[in-house]
Amino acid sequence: MNLSYVQKLLIAADPFRAARTNFRAWRRKHKAKGGKTDPRTLSHERHLTTEQRKDISTELQYSTIGPVSMMAAASDSEAVGYEREIANVLEDTGFPVEIDNAKRKPSAQRIPTGIEMTVKEKTVRPIHAYRIVRAFRSAGVAIATRINGKRQKNDTLYITVGPDDAPGLVPLITGTAAKWRLKVRQTLLKKWKGKFASGGRGPGQAD
Repeated sequence: MNLSYVQKLLIAADPFRAARTNFRAWRRKHKAKGGKTDPRTLSHERHLTTEQRKDISTELQYSTIGPVSMMAAASDSEAVGYEREIANVLEDTGFPVEIDNAKRKPSAQRIPTGIEMTVKEKTVRPIHAYRIVRAFRSAGVAIATRINGKRQKNDTLYITVGPDDAPGLVPLITGTAAKWRLKVRQTLLKKWKGKFASGGRGPGQAD
């Protein structure tokens, strides 16, 4: 298939056009059949990778053991699943983990986004709390920490798994493609302006 110079520029500026066209055609066909798109397929679900599990377990292998209490909104299946993965890693390294998920829908102030680890007092901090925070951060897991005087016990690390605060996969890919496409167009425009400013002719034009 022979493409003109302009067509090649359009393809270079927007290489995802064919993929978007095929997806839109599939979606129209899917809706025509009465099907529904599962929103979970378009969302970003958090998981601990095999490498992260290994790094966390290695870091906590000889750590002081202490109680851990975990909480997530029972209505947030994604957060509950991620909570279970974190609990499994801690239990495998010997930490006693208690899960107490909120049965009712919690307020936004009670369940922060991401992962938050808290202790009751600033002066009395359980040693295992520091070790766990360090292990997860070293493995590349974002952890927020703070002191919460409303906690019941000062020997316990409290872990709250809130909603995912990272953008979904689909918006992330779309945004990256758009930025890349804009950069290509700006580069092409800059080259054309340079040619015209120097008195040169565009490609394909005869003298």
